[in-house]
Amino acid sequence: MPGHPNGEHPDPRMAARSMLTGYRDGVVTLESLIDWAERLEASAPSDPWLRRTAQSLADPLLCRERAMAFVRDLLDD
Repeated sequence: MPGHPNGEHPDPRMAARSMLTGYRDGVVTLESLIDWAERLEASAPSDPWLRRTAQSLADPLLCRERAMAFVRDLLDD
């Protein structure tokens, strides 16, 4: 499946799953994940899964273990 011309997924859920998978696989840092989640939360997504994702991960005090547990749970949904 070819990528989107601007490098982003046109579907916000696909983009979120890509970010979560990147974190789970060690490609995305915890700091990048939290920053992304804060931006997602600020966009006030209407999708309940995206809202839960943002709320779970947009915490600058989030530790690596809790983040990984949240990511695995969110990817299982």
